[in-house]
Amino acid sequence: MSPRATAAAVVTMLSVAAGAIAMQLGRPHEPLAARLGTTPVVVELFTSQGCSSCPPAEEILSSLADDPSLRGKVIPLAFHVDYWDHLGWRDPFSSRLWTLRQMSYVRQMRLNSAYTPQAVISGRTELVGSRDAALESAIVTASQAKPLGAVSLTAKRLGASIVADVEAKGGASSDVMLAVVEYGVTTKVQAGENDGRTLVNDAIVRTLQQVKPGRIEIHTDPAWQHLSVVAFLQDRDSLAITNAAIAPL
Repeated sequence: MSPRATAAAVVTMLSVAAGAIAMQLGRPHEPLAARLGTTPVVVELFTSQGCSSCPPAEEILSSLADDPSLRGKVIPLAFHVDYWDHLGWRDPFSSRLWTLRQMSYVRQMRLNSAYTPQAVISGRTELVGSRDAALESAIVTASQAKPLGAVSLTAKRLGASIVADVEAKGGASSDVMLAVVEYGVTTKVQAGENDGRTLVNDAIVRTLQQVKPGRIEIHTDPAWQHLSVVAFLQDRDSLAITNAAIAPL
C-alpha cells in the first residue's frame, strides 16, 4: 500500500472512531427504571438538617421518591439522626433510634464511624449519599439480587390511626419491619450549618417497628400528611433487606 493510501486509511479509521465516540456521547442516559432487576431496593439515607453536606443527598432521595417509574421498585427511607442536634439546630425529625440503627450498620460493615449523608442500599452496601452515579449503580446491583421471602401490603388511614394488612414470609432469621413515611415537609432552618435555608424533606421515617404478619394498627400524629407505609424483610444477622413493599395512603 502506498504512503498516500495508508494515510487515507488511517484518516478513515480515525473518522469512524470519532463518529462512534460522538454517537456514544450523544446517546441519552438510560433511565434508572430500565436498568433495574425485579427485586425491590430499599435505600436508607442517614441524614440531618444540621449537616450542610446533606441537602444534595436529600435532593437525590426526593428524585427517587418522586419518579413514578420507580414506585415499588426503589423505596427511599430517610432516617434523621440526632448527633448533629447539639451543634446549633435540632432537626425536628431526628431520633436517637435512627442513630442506633445507623450504628448497627457501622458495626456490621466494620466502618470506622457513622457519618452523614450515608446511604445504605438494601442493608448490604453503603456509600456517600450525594454520589448519584455510584448510588444508581448500587441500586441496580441490589435490584438484580435474588429476592428472598415475599411481602405484600395494603394500608388505609382511619382518623389518627393507620391500619395495615401485612403478608410476609421470610427465612428463620428474617424480621418483618413496618415504617410510616412522610413526604414533602418544608422547614425553615434558623441555626446551625444550614442556617437561613428552607429545606424540603422527603421519605422521612416517622415510625419503624418490628411486627408479625397480619393486621397492624399504627397510631399517628394527625399533622402528618402525604404518608406511605413500607414493609420489608430484614435479616437480623446480616442486616440484608431481602424484599419490600410500599403502600401510599
